[in-house]
Amino acid sequence: MLEPLLTLILVLVLTPLFIRVGFKLGLTGVDLHKLEKPIIPKTGGLAIIVGVAVAVVLYGFLGGDPVLVLAFLLPLLAAGLIGFVEDVRGEINPKLKPLLLIIPGAFLLVLGAYVPRPVLPFIGGTRLYRIYPVMVLAAYPVVCNAVNSLDVLNGSMAFTSLPFFMVSSIIAYLRGDGFILTMSLVMLAALLSFLFYNNYPSRVFAGNSGSLAVGASMASIAIIGRIEVAAIIALLPHIMNEMHVIFSIGGLKSAKTLRSRPIEIVGEMLTASKDRDAPITLTRMITAGVRAGERDVVKALAILTIFTAVLALLTDLLLVEAW
Repeated sequence: MLEPLLTLILVLVLTPLFIRVGFKLGLTGVDLHKLEKPIIPKTGGLAIIVGVAVAVVLYGFLGGDPVLVLAFLLPLLAAGLIGFVEDVRGEINPKLKPLLLIIPGAFLLVLGAYVPRPVLPFIGGTRLYRIYPVMVLAAYPVVCNAVNSLDVLNGSMAFTSLPFFMVSSIIAYLRGDGFILTMSLVMLAALLSFLFYNNYPSRVFAGNSGSLAVGASMASIAIIGRIEVAAIIALLPHIMNEMHVIFSIGGLKSAKTLRSRPIEIVGEMLTASKDRDAPITLTRMITAGVRAGERDVVKALAILTIFTAVLALLTDLLLVEAW
């Protein structure tokens, strides 16, 4: 397929450009998990967005369904824009952000690119004509913030997102769904190219623009491709991490108001904070009682998401497709 190859090349070529843009505009962040605390541009997500958007537009020009193209592209761009505004401002009110992330779902609803009849394991086909649109609107804030919450270490967002798109690619191929297959492969290509710069030690961060755009693409693929159940299972680590954070800090709060971080730096190693008020996260649980290198923690997160992705694939093949 031409589109994934184009995305692969564009992200590889554009990321160095956006690295320079990040430094020039001061869109940078501190790599807190390094002793030297290097300053890293957080504009890598823009390369992902541009690379994916060009490929999606090309798919449309080559004869793809324009409704499906817009249903995938507009939520991705909207979420990416919201993330970019947050990168520029430093932060969006944590209670306003979920409301803004309803906008990507609204685009999909207006275009009508959904079928309110999900197939559930052990139940079969359902008819959720009234509640399904609400679920669509809720899906984007949940998934986008969940992906964003795991973008905490070098390469962690990309490595924990790749299994989802691998599963969606396999399911789409088996179903003969050319659109979802192409979009999944485009996202795989974008993340693999991005890892060339974002893997440890990172030369660029995805920023909120990148993680929210990737999350929006996941939600769109799940809804348009009718793989809602598989998506929920594959994203369990992301969702659990986000829920643990919210409950442990007592609601939607700014990270700047937190007194302590979930991870402490000991030499070149990471270990869980012993402060009871520190947020509970997957990285904190993985490093509880031990000291681990950043690459090892990312590897553990990736293995966890691979495990849930395999469960998602098996669930779809054995319990969903059977109906």
